[in-house]
Amino acid sequence: MKILVVDDVGYSCHFHARLIEKFGYRCCSATSGFEALNLLKTDNDINIVITDLMMRGMDGVDLFKEAQHLERFTDDGPLDPPQFILMTALRLEKNSNDKDIQRLKLAQELGVSKIMFKPLDQDELHETIKDMVMGAPEGSVNNQSVDLYTPAQKIKDAVKEIIKSGNPGAAEQFIECLNGEVNALQEFLSKMETVQKQ
Repeated sequence: MKILVVDDVGYSCHFHARLIEKFGYRCCSATSGFEALNLLKTDNDINIVITDLMMRGMDGVDLFKEAQHLERFTDDGPLDPPQFILMTALRLEKNSNDKDIQRLKLAQELGVSKIMFKPLDQDELHETIKDMVMGAPEGSVNNQSVDLYTPAQKIKDAVKEIIKSGNPGAAEQFIECLNGEVNALQEFLSKMETVQKQ
């Protein structure tokens, strides 16, 4: 597993790459979207991309779109596209008609895994990466990876919204919904254990 850091500002690229290594992960870096795309084509160990939004030539959104169409393979078969963390100094609440803000909104619509605002909160970045690394466990019967990070993040966001709203009724309904899904997963695991014993 390797993390790719992409930023056309040299010192920022270097800083974030060293930070990733400090977290204990292997890291490589690129100073343009085009360089990053070439690395993704040749290095199948890259599972996560941390990229700046605004870059000359190919920005972070275009890099994300291009990465979704790359054909990457290992001996076990095709690889899923890497997960993306998009870094930006922009703020959605300001200059909402600005073309750069529109690019940020497009990134959200396209399904970028995570958008983080500069200066990055190092603890949040570390937790996000840990969640992403855990998000596609191996060992399934058909070796099919599953993106757990995106739905898990949506659940966390929903919990935050419920707490922020101060609505206990919504909290109870959400817990009931989650309990139902937990029961379904427990039944699935029981069936899998039965199958494996046969």
